[in-house]
Amino acid sequence: VKVIDESMKLFTSNNGTKGAPCDVKNGKVVAALFDDGSGKSWYRAKIVEKKGFKVTVLFLDHGNLATVPLSSHLRPLDVSLGTDRIPPVAKEAVLALVTTRPLSSDEGVEAARKFQGLCWGKDLAAKIHGVDENGKMAINLLSASGESINEELVSSGLAIVAKPVVAQKMAANMVDGSNVLKLAASLEVAKEVARKSRSGMWRYGDVGDDDDDFA
Repeated sequence: VKVIDESMKLFTSNNGTKGAPCDVKNGKVVAALFDDGSGKSWYRAKIVEKKGFKVTVLFLDHGNLATVPLSSHLRPLDVSLGTDRIPPVAKEAVLALVTTRPLSSDEGVEAARKFQGLCWGKDLAAKIHGVDENGKMAINLLSASGESINEELVSSGLAIVAKPVVAQKMAANMVDGSNVLKLAASLEVAKEVARKSRSGMWRYGDVGDDDDDFA
């Protein structure tokens, strides 16, 4: 991170902090302005979505999302700083074998707040269990004491466990898939905790395996 951050500081020094016209199609890598508390600087970012005069970007070397004004917070990135020359430092990942409801629902917002409380400012470790159907790393996120964030979300009734066939497929693609199957079993135990205590999405009764209202 230090190397690319120093390169982007030089980019900022050379270009100033004023925006400039650039291509904003989805997936395009650009420079996006962000203030980390020490002052505004340009960072490498990928266009995620454009809505009106604002765009949502994913900062490729730090992993955070932000919605910024199109005209003042974007500019073209130097070719020498492209991701084909310097790969992104941050890696996109999803929580293995669990799914939450979308942020458009109350339970989705509740899950996001729970996740933030468990993770923000904490020392965490990620155990990689393979990749999902979109090619993103599927991880079991662990607290400093070794507690699984995946299991915590499920036991709180804020996430649903993937069907057994998903775990079996993920395990089959690993050299040693036993850890995937162990995680799946632990998540099923966590699900029973939530179901019996009527926590989160279970408060109104059982949640069907075919419930489509998930992100």
